[in-house]
Amino acid sequence: MGLRLTTLLIACCFVLPGFAAAEVRHQALAQLQENFNMAVAAVRPGVVCIKATRKTGNQWIESIGSGFVVDERGYILTNQHVVADAVGVEISFWRSPPRMLQAKVIHEDAALDLALLQVKGKKKFTPVVFGNSEQIEMGDWVMSVGSPFGFEHSIALGIVSAANRNLRIQNREYENMIQTDAVINEGNSGGPLIDIFGRVVGITTAIYAPDGTYTGLGFAIPVNRAKAFFSRITGALAALPLPAIHPLSVLPIDLNAGPPNDFNHIQFRDCTRCHQIIAKKVVVVGAKRPHPTVGNCDKCHIFEKKAATGAPVTVATPGAFRPMVVDQQDFWIFFKARMLKSVPLLLISSVIFSMLGLGGGFFYVPILLYSGIDFHTATTSSLLMLTLGSLSAMLVFFKSRLVDMKLVAALSLPAMIGAFMGGVYSNIFEITTLYFLFSITLFAAAYFMIKEKEHDGTGYQLVGSSMVITRLFHGQTYSIDLLLALPLVAMVSFLGGVLGVAGGWFIVPMLTLFFGVPMRVAVASSSLLVPINGTAGFLGHGIAGHIDWQLTIVLSLVAVIGAQIGARISTKADTGLLRVIFTCVLGMVGLWMMSKVIWVG
Repeated sequence: MGLRLTTLLIACCFVLPGFAAAEVRHQALAQLQENFNMAVAAVRPGVVCIKATRKTGNQWIESIGSGFVVDERGYILTNQHVVADAVGVEISFWRSPPRMLQAKVIHEDAALDLALLQVKGKKKFTPVVFGNSEQIEMGDWVMSVGSPFGFEHSIALGIVSAANRNLRIQNREYENMIQTDAVINEGNSGGPLIDIFGRVVGITTAIYAPDGTYTGLGFAIPVNRAKAFFSRITGALAALPLPAIHPLSVLPIDLNAGPPNDFNHIQFRDCTRCHQIIAKKVVVVGAKRPHPTVGNCDKCHIFEKKAATGAPVTVATPGAFRPMVVDQQDFWIFFKARMLKSVPLLLISSVIFSMLGLGGGFFYVPILLYSGIDFHTATTSSLLMLTLGSLSAMLVFFKSRLVDMKLVAALSLPAMIGAFMGGVYSNIFEITTLYFLFSITLFAAAYFMIKEKEHDGTGYQLVGSSMVITRLFHGQTYSIDLLLALPLVAMVSFLGGVLGVAGGWFIVPMLTLFFGVPMRVAVASSSLLVPINGTAGFLGHGIAGHIDWQLTIVLSLVAVIGAQIGARISTKADTGLLRVIFTCVLGMVGLWMMSKVIWVG
């Protein structure tokens, strides 16, 4: 009995410490896991996905990268190569509403490969917590946070493999970079590299990819260098002296990855708001797409590309790419799924506004936006629809002999110049600005039409110079001061070219209220000015690369049919009824567009 008890006690002496050690290890691992979770939770609210668009030749390219908030006023830090030459920049936050926010590039430095963005918002933004990149050591745990291949706000774990690496990448020299094996892929550029406590210690920038894929070698810019860069603008941190970095010329690296350049993506329509992608499929760039267009392809696919050279490469997702093959079946499936339900509304719009000499642009653009078309493609399509529809309606107006050809001839040149320049320079406006301009112009036109002045040729007749033409047309006399009318027409046409409404929205009330032109004559003459403006604006947008031919031609047929119906009704309708319809419709559409300003902005 004594021997058994002794043996049992000896066994317990060996076994119990093992159980205790296992429990300690379990607690340590649990604490480590908790640290990882807390680190991610701390940084995620301040990390953003960045989408920047730019034009290369006749091709539009979208660059996808990452960034993070450095100041509660909306300042965001990212790599300069993510937003280089960008026409527009949009960002999205983790678990934010399904929409993108417009951002501006405030400051950039190509040598440092850093850029500072700013986004406006109604509330303060959550900045990240900064660490000290001088204190990191080889073997430290780190995590990369970003949007690899468009998978927004992804996390990857690794360690610091080395510090103070010097690299040469695409005309830039990077000094004292942090090397890590935390997974970094295309789309991670500009995202934070954080330590186990959630503090940012670097900005993920490049990978070593001899065959074009991640191989375990990633590089990040030390955060202390970035602090000195952005604190000069934000004033949040004391600036640190930086060593001079001189760009060096190296051979370019071919990266053939990015969204497809097809009819539904060349304008970067955001169709993915309705889908959650849980897996990606590899497709070959240049091959026929495996399914109809349903969203941004980088959300669903990983593109096979040419092998990169044996050198580090930056990890934003842009690059010249071959357009994917688009067949007719894809377009018709897209049209039936997204546009067919909008055709009745487009037809009704064409009828109503052709009665008013406007052609339908006030509704064309909002309806196309509602159908998922981006603003620039919507305005370009609207202009061609206006042109063809108004040409069709113009035949009816000519038969009624209500078109004052001398008046049209006097106003056509400034109208063409203004509309063309509006189409060419439409890219300089942010989307929120375009929505705002659209709504304001509608309210302005409605205001002029609702004024209690007569519209039968007895309203104001503004004359301020000697450049006056006097017309006796259809038994009524009216005078046009060209020194006033020509600049007004040019400005109106410029906005019409930008917004896709061809300028008829203001020409009719301008002629009736400012110069006493009878309503029916103003409407009929506007029916000729609208296609002049529409053609010029359409050509301007064509130079800017906004044309979707298949979509535009099909919808233009609808506009032609509606214009014929509206023109025939207009020649017989009461002018008072026309003004009431004009005012009510303009006000309603203006309110809708203003609501879009609030939502997008």
